[in-house]
Amino acid sequence: MERLIAVVIIICLFAMLIPPEPIFVIGSGVLRSAYQVLFFWETRNWGTIEGDHFVIKYQDGDERNAALAMQEMECCYSSLGEYYGYFPEKKVPVAIYGDRASLNRVFGWGSDMGAMGVYWAGVIRLLSPDDWLGELDGAAKEDAFRQQGPIAHEYIHLLVDYKTRGNYPRWLTEGLAQYGEKQLVNVVAKEAVQAEQPALLEASLTDLDKKFDDPQWQDCCYAVSEDLVSFLIRNYGADCVPLLLEELGRGETVDRAFNKTLGIGIQNFLKEYQGRV
Repeated sequence: MERLIAVVIIICLFAMLIPPEPIFVIGSGVLRSAYQVLFFWETRNWGTIEGDHFVIKYQDGDERNAALAMQEMECCYSSLGEYYGYFPEKKVPVAIYGDRASLNRVFGWGSDMGAMGVYWAGVIRLLSPDDWLGELDGAAKEDAFRQQGPIAHEYIHLLVDYKTRGNYPRWLTEGLAQYGEKQLVNVVAKEAVQAEQPALLEASLTDLDKKFDDPQWQDCCYAVSEDLVSFLIRNYGADCVPLLLEELGRGETVDRAFNKTLGIGIQNFLKEYQGRV
């Protein structure tokens, strides 16, 4: 509750200082600014390493992991920024948490949540590789972290958020993050339980967005979001991605953004997608 009150107070102060803009722009921009102020206050006593484009906060015992994370993030910076058409104006804040319970506690999650990384409001939070790669060390650990880690995935979420100024659906950012980490950074995907094909094709995008955090639907939602984005890029080209995000950043609806970028509305796009099999 104290964290929530602090965020609300900071948001109100920032809102008073910001010139008039569309509501979605104010909301996303103020929230990010307020949340980052709170983040740096909460981690003020943590260790810090600073690179060209990132600031990583870590606790005792994670200095080497922080250095490894910095190396990987700087490696991703140019290629992902060019592909998605956005480079952050300021250094991106990142935090490394030594165990899953500490990471989950930030968001009020229970022990059933198993995220290795989380992006929210301009801040990337990572689970220490010691927690999920504890049986490995040295070069083997570093290789596994590069091939399986969450860095590219979470950084793409940040790029999409900033590029669209917070105006995007969940399925799109999750699809872009999965596509980008595999195709651009060569992250090796975990094996997931495959959902039945009718479930992937029949759920509406609105329903899809609502079910990402439902353990019973997660595999299905992530699979179909990646499939949708792969279909989009395969049929309309990679150049459409930054253009689509740019239209969303201007405040367009998903339907109008698709129309302006692809010459086809979202419903007709879905018909094409569903008609491919």
